[in-house]
Amino acid sequence: MKILVAEDDPVSSRLLAAILKKWGHEVVTTNNGNEAWSLLQQDGAPPLAILDWLMPGLEGPEVCRRVRRNRKTSATYLILLTSLRDKEQMVAGIEAGADDYLAKPFNHNELRVRLQAAARIVELQASLAQRVTQLEAAVAERRRAEEALRNLSLTDDLTGLYNHRGFFTLAEHCLRMTRRSRQSSLLIYTDLDGLKQINDSFGHAEGSLALVKAAEILRQTFRDSDIVARLGGDEFAVLSLNVLRSEQDKILRRLDDKVLSANETHEHAYLLSLSVGAVWIAQDDIRDIPELIEQADKLMYLQKRSKQLSAIHASGPPPSRPTLRLVS
Repeated sequence: MKILVAEDDPVSSRLLAAILKKWGHEVVTTNNGNEAWSLLQQDGAPPLAILDWLMPGLEGPEVCRRVRRNRKTSATYLILLTSLRDKEQMVAGIEAGADDYLAKPFNHNELRVRLQAAARIVELQASLAQRVTQLEAAVAERRRAEEALRNLSLTDDLTGLYNHRGFFTLAEHCLRMTRRSRQSSLLIYTDLDGLKQINDSFGHAEGSLALVKAAEILRQTFRDSDIVARLGGDEFAVLSLNVLRSEQDKILRRLDDKVLSANETHEHAYLLSLSVGAVWIAQDDIRDIPELIEQADKLMYLQKRSKQLSAIHASGPPPSRPTLRLVS
């Protein structure tokens, strides 16, 4: 065991160090309290210190007090070495933070016994500290695992948006909050047009990329505080919070512009197109999320049907800029 000996009497210091080394201990010596305190604060400091009561700089009891007040050093086992015989002073040394004391001139057998007791305690403390570290690591790992499970249960693997469960859980909660605070909101239901044709023509991997791109468009359009989700397949939903009715056309135009910008990059051999239904939610609207989704879905379907009919008449693909005007 590594032991610090802080003793200003050179003869006593050499004798004590020699005995400890003979018994197989590693010994660090100093002749003043200031250096003893400095050594005990260093990384890899001795877990046991034998401190002379009276020495230059900090005296032994003061070193003990500082050791106990410092979280890094508080577990150090401290033995006060003194020629004082006053019992009250011995008690004062223990109250200062010493674990034990040894009277000078010390008896070799007494020193051995006290060191054996100290070694057991130091070993137990080290074992406890290791166990605490392991438990802290286990707790941290469990928290990470729980967070991962929560994320898995609330988010969509492909897009990173909230999934069906995440959307309905958070949207219902936020809707209650907006009603209590007398705020209106906007619910948008949209799907990616032509996903089946993309899959059939370019493969399912490209279809997945199209869904990821659609998710990115929605992220760029809406605020971090809004709830954006992929409900499944090619269907997405957004609950935009604290939105005035006068703002909804601006929001829908922004979504329209983001789709256009994505198509202008010419990254794909097809045009991205979203069909959209939007429902404004007044502060006194008592409909729940499923009812609002149903209404938005109907509006979205009307737009999709209109674009399909236009495409048939024009004998061309769906337009790259969706008409975002179907609102309620």
